Parts: sequence; structure tokens; C-alpha cells
Amino acid sequence: MASSSSLPKCEFADDCDGQVILGRLGQVLDPELDEPILQLGFVRSIHVRGGHAVIALQLPTSWCAVNFAYLMAEDIRVALVAIDGIDRVTVHLGDHCAAEQIEAAVNEGKTFAEAFPGEGSGGLAALRRVFLRKGFLGRQERLLRDLRAAGIPPASICALRVSDMSPESVPAETLLRYLERRAELALDCSPTAPLIVDLDGNGLSAERLDAHYRDARTVRVAMEANGSFCRALLATRCVDELAGGNHVST
Repeated sequence: MASSSSLPKCEFADDCDGQVILGRLGQVLDPELDEPILQLGFVRSIHVRGGHAVIALQLPTSWCAVNFAYLMAEDIRVALVAIDGIDRVTVHLGDHCAAEQIEAAVNEGKTFAEAFPGEGSGGLAALRRVFLRKGFLGRQERLLRDLRAAGIPPASICALRVSDMSPESVPAETLLRYLERRAELALDCSPTAPLIVDLDGNGLSAERLDAHYRDARTVRVAMEANGSFCRALLATRCVDELAGGNHVST
């Protein structure tokens, strides 16, 4: 859940379900951090009326990577146009350095390549996959941490199957998020599949597990550090706005 300080200003028409809209937005992630943009506080306001959803974002700096900003804006549009009763989505990026180009493309359903000729859409797809793989390792590390904390030895962890997990084994949300990312990467999630696999979907031996866990932990720690940095930058911008000062940009 988003903290009270990061909740966006919401204005919903009487004929739309605000909880459904917030639920869909809650599934939109910062691709690099693998965290919901609502929790991060990136959504400033949500207005829905007459089938038109208008979402205003405030990213940590005006110089956030253009491809990252495009991915988030595109994911917002895709998430909301899938809701019955919403047939148009407008995303505003505030003072982002490429707001004009990104908004013009995303709000008309155009591609990244159309917004930025010469950059190509293949690179964007490859970037998204990189982030999905990093997120997989971060989610898997949390699962492995719980299994290790439960005193399960490495050989037994490697022998676990997906069907062996129960709500008593690990937190349900930890397992669900891990399996959701496995599915997004087209890795086997069937009941008989190994619970812990590498990025190619191969099971791990007990000898490989410790090194794999260390690598996954490094990814998770880096992602959480980046998330803390982004929150700090965004908080500074909000304080500056309240004080009437200048926006922070890096």
C-alpha cells in the first residue's frame, strides 16, 4: 500500500470504480526498481470522467532516463484502457525533459520508435527483459531468504517443487510475486517444476546454490538502494515545491 504521504489526489466520476482503477495502477511498476509506482509516490493525481482517465506523474528528477519514463507511461495506458468504461488515457509527465515527445506518442498509442526515431523499439523490448530478469532475481532472493531462515538445508531447497509450497512455508505474497515473474519470463511454473531455478529455467544443485544466492542478493540490495535514492530525490522535490523553491534536477 502507498503511504498516506504518497497517495495521489483522486477524482472519480460517480459511474466508475476508483478501487479498480487504483488496483490496476498498483500493478504498474517502475521497471528498474520492480516496485509499484503508487508505492513510490510517482503518481500525483488521477482524474477519471466521461471514460477519460488523466494521470499526472512526478518522477524523482526531470532527467530520469527517457526509456524508463516511456515504459512507465506506456504501462499506465495499457493497464487503464483494459478497464471497462475507460476508452481514453492521458498521461502527463510534468517537467520531465522528454515529456512532450513521450506524451505525444503514449497518449496516441504510438511506439517508442515513433516518439524517438532512430532509437528503435527492439532496444526497448530488450531493456524491459533486462529489468524483468533483475526483478526475478530480486524476488527469488526474498524467497530463498525465507527458506534459509526456516532452516531448510541447501540440498532440500534444491529438491523443492513448486507444489511443495504452502502458506505455512513462506509468505504467500513472496511466493506469488516470484511465480508471477517466472511466468512473465516464460519459465515453467507447473506444480512439478523445481521451485528454485536460474534465469534459463534450470534447476540448481546444492553446490551452485550459495553462489547463486549471493548474486541474487547483490541484485536485490542494489535495487533497494536505488529505490531509497529515488524516494529521497522525490521527497526533496516535494519539499522544494511546498517551499516555493526550484525543482531538483540531476
